[in-house]
Amino acid sequence: MAEGFSALEQGGEFPFDVRLYIEKDPAPLQTLRLRSFFHQFRATEGPESYYEYVRGEISYEELAQRHPEELGEADRRCLQATLGDPQCDAEVKHKIKQVTKEAADWVLIGGPPCQAYSTIGRVKNNSLEHYDPDTDGRFELYREYLEIIRSHRPTVFVMENVRGLLSASHRNQFVFEQMLKDLSQPAGAPAEPDRKYRLYSLVTDTEYASEDTIWKQNPVDFVVKAEKYGVPQARHRVIILGVRDDVGAKPKPLTPQERVNADAVLGGLPPLRSGLSRYDSPQSWLAAVREMENEAWWLELEPPMRNRIGKDLASIDVPSAGRGASRFLDVPSAVSYLPEWFEDKRLGGTLNHESRTHRKDDLWRYLFAACFTGDQRRPLRIGDFPEGLRPRHRNVENAADGNYDFADRFCVQPKDAPSRTVVSHIRKDGHYYIHYDPTQCRSLTVREAARLQTFPDNYFFEGNRTDQYGQVGNAVPPLLSYQIAERVADLLKRHQARTNGQNNR
Repeated sequence: MAEGFSALEQGGEFPFDVRLYIEKDPAPLQTLRLRSFFHQFRATEGPESYYEYVRGEISYEELAQRHPEELGEADRRCLQATLGDPQCDAEVKHKIKQVTKEAADWVLIGGPPCQAYSTIGRVKNNSLEHYDPDTDGRFELYREYLEIIRSHRPTVFVMENVRGLLSASHRNQFVFEQMLKDLSQPAGAPAEPDRKYRLYSLVTDTEYASEDTIWKQNPVDFVVKAEKYGVPQARHRVIILGVRDDVGAKPKPLTPQERVNADAVLGGLPPLRSGLSRYDSPQSWLAAVREMENEAWWLELEPPMRNRIGKDLASIDVPSAGRGASRFLDVPSAVSYLPEWFEDKRLGGTLNHESRTHRKDDLWRYLFAACFTGDQRRPLRIGDFPEGLRPRHRNVENAADGNYDFADRFCVQPKDAPSRTVVSHIRKDGHYYIHYDPTQCRSLTVREAARLQTFPDNYFFEGNRTDQYGQVGNAVPPLLSYQIAERVADLLKRHQARTNGQNNR
């Protein structure tokens, strides 16, 4: 979310300056620290040192030696803390007070952890033998966000969470209903007047101002479908825009845009081969892929599908970029959609674009799945695999009958439509994120997932590859955040004009 707000430029000026990032994990915090450093140069051409660092040509220590003031400031803006931890809360409150004390208006952006609210998370929790939702403290984590609002009263806040929040219940009460009540009427600080908030949808004129009005609108109005706003991904999230009640302006809803297909952002990235688990080499990978023609299930395929796959199989070769590189691949990339947003020619290559390793039978499944999806124009189900190619998994038999969630365990991201939602599970395996090009036999790289999330190409993700996937999957698409920032900036401009007009009377 911070990336979109930081990127907003209006009339040669940047309305938003992110003064504090709060993050509990070290790898994403390091990513945010580096990005905070980069944005300090947004009004001018960024330093070559940044590009040398992300390309791996200089160390972080050398970057700090060249830019001690800017990296020092980035350090001050990044706080590693867990909200709700008593040892962290005092420092969090102190830092927020410190960075906002001179700001006439400021904005709080973020969202509480979503594991307890997500539909998938609730299914997993309920399968645990001794799980009790009434004692799951994660349902209460939004109160830590509420506490920041209560204690510091931002002019505007933007809170994001999963769509499953709308159906989540806790102790016989819908969480979203209670959340709206709490966010609209946080108690004021001692000896100071209470401040209430009007809560707005970003896609309709829906306004929630008090408990009396809760049934006068549909909670679904707070769901933002990212694919309707220029994001090449079907990502549906609850986003609440809170405006303090002394602000005499209302936000304008987002403007729908044309749908963007996945290929518009993935097609210009360097093709890669997947890795082969154990004994990987270009030659062993190619031989392993072609071995599928010796399998019994291959001979059992219907001739149209066997011929379709055979054409792609015959054309497979090792791409010149190999498996890519976890840090910097010395091969430039392009994009047909919004190049001014994504591309940065100064990079001279591609960041965080490295394929995973896969088992030999998974290479076959990926190739089959990509061919099937491209040919049938529908999502692949487990039952569509030849029996001999189905995974050896206890749930596969039920899934093949179409009556189990495992049925769509292998999923190809479509070429000619927005992708499926990129979630943090991508860090565990790539079965749900198969590349649509059959000849690459692989799942998506971090950079490809980042493109679907609309991160600029010069956004570098720190940490190991698992860390990087997690950061991408947990993010709000920056291009969507940019559009939200436009609405917030417009609202604050109108509010400030009104306030100045009253003061001049």
